[in-house]
Amino acid sequence: MKQKKLDVMNLIREFQTNVLDRPPSFEQMLSEVRMMRFKVRPLQGDISVLNVSNQTLVETLWRLGKMDAFVESHAQNLDKKNETTFYHYFDSLHKHLQERLNTVQLAERKRTQSPHQHLKPSILEMEIYKERKKRKVN
Repeated sequence: MKQKKLDVMNLIREFQTNVLDRPPSFEQMLSEVRMMRFKVRPLQGDISVLNVSNQTLVETLWRLGKMDAFVESHAQNLDKKNETTFYHYFDSLHKHLQERLNTVQLAERKRTQSPHQHLKPSILEMEIYKERKKRKVN
């Protein structure tokens, strides 16, 4: 039986309404992000200063993970005419979320430091990627 092709605008509206407009609590997002199998690989700097409880960081990773799962589950049901619109929307959203990650204040200031003490700006560069399950080929 051939699967019904999906309307791209309804899919985008569904994602916007059910995911972007209705995020769960921070604790639920944090729990879900942990289950999404994101991996962090430090490229430069001290990763021990990373504030993994940063609201913006967790929310952005959660949105990226939800977007990835949504695209993966719906992309194969699109016809060629709608693929361009579908991928354009999600590529644009992905780019926006990546830019948001680049502006997150990742390091937490130590409470013992005086407010008058000037900190040397430190560079923290890392790669965040999602671990994929390998599919067996018969």
